[in-house]
Amino acid sequence: MTSAIDYLSINENFPVAGQDNDTQTFRDNFDTIKTNFRSAQEELTDLQTYSAKTNTDNDFNNNEISRAVFRNTMVKKKEGGIYTLPTTKLTVDYENGGYQIFRFAADMVIDFQNLPQNSNPNSAGFGCGKITLELYGDGSTRTLSFLTSAGTEFRRNSTFPGTFNVTSMTAPIIIDVWRHNAAYIFMHYYGQYS
Repeated sequence: MTSAIDYLSINENFPVAGQDNDTQTFRDNFDTIKTNFRSAQEELTDLQTYSAKTNTDNDFNNNEISRAVFRNTMVKKKEGGIYTLPTTKLTVDYENGGYQIFRFAADMVIDFQNLPQNSNPNSAGFGCGKITLELYGDGSTRTLSFLTSAGTEFRRNSTFPGTFNVTSMTAPIIIDVWRHNAAYIFMHYYGQYS
């Protein structure tokens, strides 16, 4: 953005010492200074409101970041806690982070919400949202299945089981879930890790 501050319009040679100075020039200078202060205040407010900060979280509101090199960055991890009866459904929210950990002490149906579904490259927010799930049991066999809502279908690789049995409290099952349009949620099963 181009600054509206116009310091060159201020007459820096006024007033002239030892001379009767015109009051209109005083008023003009004062008005120019006041206008520049107003412009500076508006620009500083705009910068404080809309620029990225290093001391707080930032929401880029689906604006694109280009030509960036990321180094030593992480994906936000969410510890989702233990799910047990009477709960029989877990809704995994994309907005909680790209890596989410859940533990199960009951059979559970897993659904997803807020996964991006914009496949139009000409609109804001175009892209694919992905979540990695780290799933644990409680020492007993717990059956996990996946629910699709609003007509969404799952697309999975050939090694992806229809349901999972999780038992281990220390060896997680790892799954990637991603979506780029309203029709499909894609899933990839990496296996169980010790």
